[in-house]
Amino acid sequence: MGSHASSAALERGGGSPPPRSRIRTLGQLALSFVVAAAASAQVRRPAPTLSTAVTSPRVAPGSTAHLRLKVALPPGLHVQSDKPRDPALIPTKLSLTPPSGVSILRISYPKATDLVQPGVGAPLAVFSGTFVVDAEIALTRTVDPGALNIPGELRYQSCTDQVCFPPSRAAVSWRLTVHSR
Repeated sequence: MGSHASSAALERGGGSPPPRSRIRTLGQLALSFVVAAAASAQVRRPAPTLSTAVTSPRVAPGSTAHLRLKVALPPGLHVQSDKPRDPALIPTKLSLTPPSGVSILRISYPKATDLVQPGVGAPLAVFSGTFVVDAEIALTRTVDPGALNIPGELRYQSCTDQVCFPPSRAAVSWRLTVHSR
């Protein structure tokens, strides 16, 4: 029956059946793509969901505004707090780059929780789940009315209880409207 299938392929103009070594090579190539895709999926850094809000999006020159950054980490992840107990660890840090006429009054972080890790002397001070970083900014009396963008960056390092991923930076921004007095 095998020779009948081969002769039928030849009669249809399909040429000779592919050699077994070519089939094996194609199979190995397909398997290597599957393995590479699986390895790539394991190396991907999990990213938090970031959302920004302004408590009072309409502000006047000479006033202050409260900015809020909500960080939602995927389940099973944590980041070091803004003040890790071990100076070798990478702190979570929000940096703002205010435009002319805007100054940063304060940036505040939530209270860290303790994470006990086997083999580590002191508990780690971490943020996990969903947490909020707040900032207060001041506008000078000379800020022009109109749209005002406050750019920033969150620097963090996500970890599981077994591995830490390379440090990451995420751009964030807040949009305010400055109205005249």
